Amino acid sequence: MDYIYIDESGELAKKTNYFIIGAIIVNDSKKLDRLIKKARRDYSKYLADSNEIKGTKVPPFIIKKILSRLNNIDYEAFVIVFDKQYKYKINFKSNYNYLYNVLAAELAAEINISSSTVVYVDKSKNKEDDINNFNEMFLDGLNNFKDWPVNVNHVNSVSYNGLQVIDLIVWSVFQSVENDNCEFVEIIDNAIIKRVFED
Repeated sequence: MDYIYIDESGELAKKTNYFIIGAIIVNDSKKLDRLIKKARRDYSKYLADSNEIKGTKVPPFIIKKILSRLNNIDYEAFVIVFDKQYKYKINFKSNYNYLYNVLAAELAAEINISSSTVVYVDKSKNKEDDINNFNEMFLDGLNNFKDWPVNVNHVNSVSYNGLQVIDLIVWSVFQSVENDNCEFVEIIDNAIIKRVFED
């Protein structure tokens, strides 16, 4: 079985230049659990006031250490970079939920499903219709030619360490494109980063 964790960095409706959405895929979710738990043990005095590890919350040296340790794990990561100056190319009529789903479908198109898969999405939608619309567009976008079962769950990242790992990855990519700071993303060995809607 495979596990996919999905998170984003940036805000579609706010004044940033870029929006990032990414996924990390592993066949053993416990490896990501151990990665975050080890960081909590090693750096407990720095993380005592934080209930989760996020790029916006923890000291940079901890982010770098986690990303470095991640390279010792068998994983795949895919990241979509959306420059918001090109949003006119998507007829979303200021429906940012739809725009988010379009970008999630672009992410899904990079992912090959080769076994039964559980997907965990950092929960940003509360309405059932919004969740169902996301699930439909994401599942339709996946490369799942053998129709393996894929179960999508929208959950709180506090309870899922895999979501905290992908948060660090997409945050690192965001720093590289938004702030021209590549010191974090350069540590990541195994991420495919794709810009969309720029052609």
